[in-house]
Amino acid sequence: MQKILFFCLVITLSACSSSQSIVKIPAQQTIELDYPQFEMYKASLNNKSLKELDVAVLSKETNQQIRGFGLGMKGKADVMVEQNSKLLLRNPNQSDVSLKLSITAESPKVLEKKGEYISFTLRNNTPKSIPLIIPSVMNPNLSPFSNSGVDLQIGQEILFRENGKKYTLLRVDEKIQTGEKLDVAMLIKQRKTELGLK
Repeated sequence: MQKILFFCLVITLSACSSSQSIVKIPAQQTIELDYPQFEMYKASLNNKSLKELDVAVLSKETNQQIRGFGLGMKGKADVMVEQNSKLLLRNPNQSDVSLKLSITAESPKVLEKKGEYISFTLRNNTPKSIPLIIPSVMNPNLSPFSNSGVDLQIGQEILFRENGKKYTLLRVDEKIQTGEKLDVAMLIKQRKTELGLK
């Protein structure tokens, strides 16, 4: 019942081109958000809790995940959602979590990108979450045994933390093939060796 009530509340708030609210997601619950009146919208997420949330964009037609990531504690991210897609927020924890949610109508033209972009997948093959930093884009927290689709411009850096310091994991370039899955844990292990962190 809480899920249905929340869904109705968000639809009501979205009557304007922009809305903002503090949302509580009950333990082990999933919320799906759909704004069919928008050709596209940006969901600005600010995790106010000390727990990780799962964020995904799903196709309305097939219900298959198009892209997704883990939003770590106190993490922030902007997610673009097309009209033929819906936004899913899942709380995998044993306690309630809260986040600040802001919805802004966008034009599909915002996706007309300058420069060359590559779409690929960050794969976490381990039983532990892997926090990453993608400067000026988002700070995804890769959930255990998960795939996180990204669409990044050539030259974009992806960073990781070790002992409180940031290090470059990789810089997007033409060596990454469209649709390729990168094993993030393996890449981090290799970079730590190169940097003499082990």
